[in-house]
Amino acid sequence: MPTLYNLVTAVLAVMGCFSLLMTGEVGLLLSMSGLALLPGYYRLLKGRPSAPGWAIGLLSVLTLAVFSLESAATGDVFIAVAHLTIAFQAIKSFDLKEPWDHLQVYFMSLLQLIIASELTYSLLFGAVFVVFMLLFVTAMVMSHFLKEDYGARPDLKKPVLTISLLTLTFTMVIFVAVPRTPLRFVGRGHERGEIKTTGFSNQVDIGSFGDVKNDPTVVMRIEMKGRGNVPYYWRGLSLDYFDGTTWRNSAGARRIVPGKDNRYTVSENGKGPDVQQRVFLEPLDSHVIFGLSRIKSIEGDTFRVREDRSGNIFFSRKSSRGAEYTVSSAVTGSYPGTFSSRYLQLPSGMARVADLAKRITSGAKTDRERAVVIEEYLKRNYKYSLSTPKAPPGISPIENFLFSSKEGYCEHYATSMVVMLRSLGVAARIVNGFHGGERNKYGGYVIVRQSDAHSWVEALIDGMWTRFDPTPSVPEARPAVLSLLLDSLRMTWARYVIGFTFADQMSILRIFRRPFVFPTRHLPGLPEFGPSLYIVPISVLLVFAIFYLRRLVHYRRYDFVSAKFIAFRKILGKRGIKITPSTTAGEMRREARRFDCGAQVERFLEMYELHRFGTRLMSAAERKKYLSLLREIKKS
Repeated sequence: MPTLYNLVTAVLAVMGCFSLLMTGEVGLLLSMSGLALLPGYYRLLKGRPSAPGWAIGLLSVLTLAVFSLESAATGDVFIAVAHLTIAFQAIKSFDLKEPWDHLQVYFMSLLQLIIASELTYSLLFGAVFVVFMLLFVTAMVMSHFLKEDYGARPDLKKPVLTISLLTLTFTMVIFVAVPRTPLRFVGRGHERGEIKTTGFSNQVDIGSFGDVKNDPTVVMRIEMKGRGNVPYYWRGLSLDYFDGTTWRNSAGARRIVPGKDNRYTVSENGKGPDVQQRVFLEPLDSHVIFGLSRIKSIEGDTFRVREDRSGNIFFSRKSSRGAEYTVSSAVTGSYPGTFSSRYLQLPSGMARVADLAKRITSGAKTDRERAVVIEEYLKRNYKYSLSTPKAPPGISPIENFLFSSKEGYCEHYATSMVVMLRSLGVAARIVNGFHGGERNKYGGYVIVRQSDAHSWVEALIDGMWTRFDPTPSVPEARPAVLSLLLDSLRMTWARYVIGFTFADQMSILRIFRRPFVFPTRHLPGLPEFGPSLYIVPISVLLVFAIFYLRRLVHYRRYDFVSAKFIAFRKILGKRGIKITPSTTAGEMRREARRFDCGAQVERFLEMYELHRFGTRLMSAAERKKYLSLLREIKKS
């Protein structure tokens, strides 16, 4: 068993370091020390001596020095501690002498797992955690058996399974019971890596969506209620100022949206059915809150909400853990708006674009008709392509798109339409967000990816911001079944583990309190006792349950040989023999000679010493003989 014990120790150390590496947050260079685990545990498994004490001490001092320098240079003590644990694991692999040394490895690995839990929310981490806990329990049980000298091949299956089930159950109870707050363990100074998005900041360059459209990274997952057949336009940020190459949001300061009971009412405007969306947003490099069409209200307990003059809605701060919130939207293609001269701003050099707009809308009589004509013209006469040529010097990207290449993607189409509308005196702006998404039939939610990033147009017509999408439709690839199944597991992990909220805790508590919600009706002429009427029978049932469980479940602190030896000592004590904790087996032999059971005592003690301090386990036949001797001693 010692070899197996060392192997489990090595696996736990490697898993602890792997859990940190899989987060992608630790530095590769400072984690290279973890490679020393391989030769370190190879030496241990081969039975070679540990490294000299002076070398272990010197390496430990150097590691602490590197930790101090990293903490001072980066200011990120949390990541510095992660690097420190990897280095210490490597050093300890060359310095395992006593069983206590192995325990240090176990708890260092457990610390690494705790650190990793603050750096990643991956489903893979959940699998690593479960396997780690099973191995951790196995190692602790083996440590106990080695300490108690149970022999070369003790039965590990029953104690490992029992303790593992109890540990996982206790972990789940703690997970459910711990209060949910917006405070985080890592504190200030560390942020998890975020998904790098584009189009959701105050400035966006034409052509910046090109790389994003080929990125399959999941941005958010959305559960919806009352959705009906609505187009999935996940509105993000509207941009109003255009200099010919770059769009900017010039709305200025953001006001704090007042909230009550974690609900923030943004607008009561907007006709159409309300659709609720529960959004599970991955960590982004943006403050933008996404939702269908016109967002009316937002619910969330870990953030506050701000809004600018253009109706763009933001978190008050970014979250390195992502976000979960519920949005209520009025699903409609239009909603009330206010005119501003900034929605008519045009860069210089757009004369050819203005002429084109006048020519193609010459037959239109209203602003709505002009918008529809431009939308249809762009859809029919231009080709969707992510491979767009660079505009020649002196020609703007929009002119190059409209008059030369005639190929582009959503940014080119939306920008062209906004510029043409403004040239006709119609207030308009570009909106960046996401369009569509994959409907996952296995989880009943929508998957929105980076590749779903999209730009469209909002034009102010008759006092209403009306949505237009001039980009031609593109056939969507059908997702693979396996991909949807795996993502459904990720969604379940995000929903019930990462996104477990105070409301979820209350729901579970309500389930458990239902059996204890008693009716208060009473019979005519009798006093109303209410719940107190049930106290006596419930108390009686609990007493019987506890008594029955104590009879049913037999907890043993000692192994079979030791437990029966303790019973033997009690028998001798009842016979009048003085038994103390220091009484030896030889003293008991001498005292027992005064009784008729001297021979049985002699044989019983021989078997005890052989199997308690020897290396051989007691067979089934020997167990029967051991019990038979004990009964004879008790009867004599």
